[in-house]
Amino acid sequence: MFIPALLSVLVFGVWMVLISTEWSFSQAWVLLALGLFAVAFLIGALYLGRIGIQLQRAAESGSAGDGRLLLDRWILGYRVVLLMLVVAVWDMIFKPGL
Repeated sequence: MFIPALLSVLVFGVWMVLISTEWSFSQAWVLLALGLFAVAFLIGALYLGRIGIQLQRAAESGSAGDGRLLLDRWILGYRVVLLMLVVAVWDMIFKPGL
């Protein structure tokens, strides 16, 4: 449910910039929002994906100590992604520098 919503926001946001005469891809707030989305996506795909695979392996092997450490790292990564997305939403609402 979250991936289609995230992709929809990105696609419709880019579309709005393309059809608008007031906004362009050279504006700082647009570049910041796109950059935050890209970094959040990379953290999710690379870091959280790798941690998720390690969590699955730890669960299969029954290693509770390693699993707890990995879960803490996974939650930290999600907090970073969430913070980046909240900043991106703030950026898109208030359009700093406009």
